[in-house]
Amino acid sequence: MGTNLEDLERVRLATGLSTAGPLMPEVPRHQVSVADFFLDVFDVTNRDFLEFVQARPAWGKDRLDSSLQNGRYLEHWLDGTPPADLLDHPVTFITWQAAVAYCGWQGKRLPTETEYEWAAQDGIASMEYPWGNRPPENDLVNWGGNGIGTTVPVGSYAPNARGLYDMAGNVWRFTSDPWLGSYREQFASSVAPEQIAADPNHRRVVRGGSWGANAANLRVRYRDSHRPFDAREMVGFRCAKSAKPK
Repeated sequence: MGTNLEDLERVRLATGLSTAGPLMPEVPRHQVSVADFFLDVFDVTNRDFLEFVQARPAWGKDRLDSSLQNGRYLEHWLDGTPPADLLDHPVTFITWQAAVAYCGWQGKRLPTETEYEWAAQDGIASMEYPWGNRPPENDLVNWGGNGIGTTVPVGSYAPNARGLYDMAGNVWRFTSDPWLGSYREQFASSVAPEQIAADPNHRRVVRGGSWGANAANLRVRYRDSHRPFDAREMVGFRCAKSAKPK
């Protein structure tokens, strides 16, 4: 996972960043083991989330306690349902807790940050993007360079080598991990991640970039964070599940 410090300038130049600062959280490159797991092929859609809300009304647009959201929860839904033309778009304006609840309802969970990065790669070489090393272009991903300015239906672009769609672009995706700063800061910290994760207000790691992302954001190794109660138009999720031992 991650990137070596000496490689940041190359990445900065390749992605058009004016400074390498946004890349520092992914330093240093390090080895991590990942247990077998499953990951949803697609992001959770408005259609999927509607089924959840119908089964668990407490997570409806007008039912979620104001202390658990920023006032924008499912704000694009009308009369408690998503617009018909957005049913197959990734659900947005959701909170981290709502994503956790949905995955639990499915008998799943949010993926860890490590799992997400592993799944976004091709499994053979350390490619820059889920589709390879080719810079982002409009036929590859929904990003800030194409002028669409909003989400598109899931699966609108080709999958990566592992058969997973939209591992970059369209929406950022919540992971289960709390934001602990850069890898370097994580390694130096004496505070247990579980202790930080217990704070419901603590920022959570998001991965993948969104419809407004730049080339750097779409990279497999790029890291960012988001407030758990901050329902926004560019953040969604997909679910994972641990594999049973063989």
